[in-house]
Amino acid sequence: MKTFMPAVDQLNVYLFKLINAPAGISVGMLRIGTFFASAAVALFPLVLLFNWFWCGESQKKSVLYALVSMIFAMKINIFIGIVCQHPRPFMIPIGQHFLDHAANNSFPSNHMSLSCAISFSLIACGTLRQQGLVLFAVSMLVAWARVYMGVHFPLDIAASLGVALVSAILSLRCAKAVNAIYAYVYFRYHIIFATGIRKRFIK
Repeated sequence: MKTFMPAVDQLNVYLFKLINAPAGISVGMLRIGTFFASAAVALFPLVLLFNWFWCGESQKKSVLYALVSMIFAMKINIFIGIVCQHPRPFMIPIGQHFLDHAANNSFPSNHMSLSCAISFSLIACGTLRQQGLVLFAVSMLVAWARVYMGVHFPLDIAASLGVALVSAILSLRCAKAVNAIYAYVYFRYHIIFATGIRKRFIK
């Protein structure tokens, strides 16, 4: 994996080797690594769905900001992927690889960009700050697991944090547009789910 700064390359590889799982990984650590590298991200949409369907209007608005932040993160990642292609560790190959993954661009990590974009947005919006902090902690475990299981370099993770932060800021800067979208979506939501809301199955 080459950048324009050899020192960064060396640090990136050094940190990868430090975090990457050993060849004799235990079954327990393999299961933990696999869970956080693959399954843990399912928590993020579940949190958003819960806050949309069963919480108040301020929480719903925070969910929309998180979704907008995710869109920004994906757009930025797509652009970076076009101009900056980097192989995954197992494509070089380097280290140990314990997770099936397509041999595609690794920089930055989509898992981390999206999960941290959600986390940062919820923290910034305030009403769901505690949930955002918990999700950020989960994101850090996902980050560890993606490197531990051999599908990402630490530099991929660091770049994703930057992408997520920029995306969250952009979503807040677009507050006028997001609030207008929210008003429309909230109106349509009350029409489509009128029965469930009336019977108090959802809010």
